[in-house]
Amino acid sequence: MAKLWSLRGLSWLELAKRTCRKSWDDEVFGQSARMGLYFFFAFFPVLLLLLILLGEAVGGGSEWRAALVDSFRQVLPPEASALIAQTIQEQNARAILGAGAILAAAYAAWGSLNGTWAVITGLNKAYEVEEKRPWSRILLIMFSLTICLSVLGLIALAAIVYGNRAGKIIARQLGLPAHFELLWRVVEWAFIVIPLLVSFSLLYRFGPNLKDRRWQWSIPGAVIAATLWVPSTLLLRIYQEHFRSSRVYGKLNAVATLLLWLYVTGAVIFIGGEANSEIEKAAAEAGHSDVRNAREQRSGSSDR
Repeated sequence: MAKLWSLRGLSWLELAKRTCRKSWDDEVFGQSARMGLYFFFAFFPVLLLLLILLGEAVGGGSEWRAALVDSFRQVLPPEASALIAQTIQEQNARAILGAGAILAAAYAAWGSLNGTWAVITGLNKAYEVEEKRPWSRILLIMFSLTICLSVLGLIALAAIVYGNRAGKIIARQLGLPAHFELLWRVVEWAFIVIPLLVSFSLLYRFGPNLKDRRWQWSIPGAVIAATLWVPSTLLLRIYQEHFRSSRVYGKLNAVATLLLWLYVTGAVIFIGGEANSEIEKAAAEAGHSDVRNAREQRSGSSDR
């Protein structure tokens, strides 16, 4: 179990130095911009499809619309959440059933799959491997990861919505003091982090073209990525609340904010992958028994 969290002889300072150097060499932030742009194009069609599915499943989407708006408001910066709330309000899920839904599905698939492909490409670069898997296998991985990440995202959003409601009920029934709300907010963020860790681990385990996909090579980077994502998201919220950039972007400020949040999310994903790669290389250099050798460990899987 300890191996899941081991840095394999690296100090945190040395790991940070190696990761920063490799992140710069591998152009992590450029790849993050590519990923963020594709997921931005997929975001609203996916949201619309989700409203259609929820509306059909429960016979009316008003409650789910409010729940989605509430969950995004608690996670995203104010400008971005306001944009999403306005879009949800304007989207008429029932009115576009049929051809409109097919078009939305096409946009969602195009953006999501290209975004996932950007993640896979970036992780291959982080792990220093070439993509040699057949396209049929790559497409299967892309579809599987996209679906899994979407489900985990929904779980996180549901945890926020129903966790917030549960906290209010508990506080009201037990007559708890006002600062209980702050404590419960910490608990809610813990529920966000759990599916986030699982999401990052899945990306690191199945995204890059590696022979060895044991979880021990995925967990440290997932923890690092989640540790970076939470404060980055909170700092972005604080910045947007106190230092708005509307003077620069005007009416496009909300769009710029959402793109920036997606960009930051992509950056922490790739930085976590770079950290995993450096830990793995350190283990190979130190001759750990669970690493066969550096060249074999880091070569991509065969075309089988």
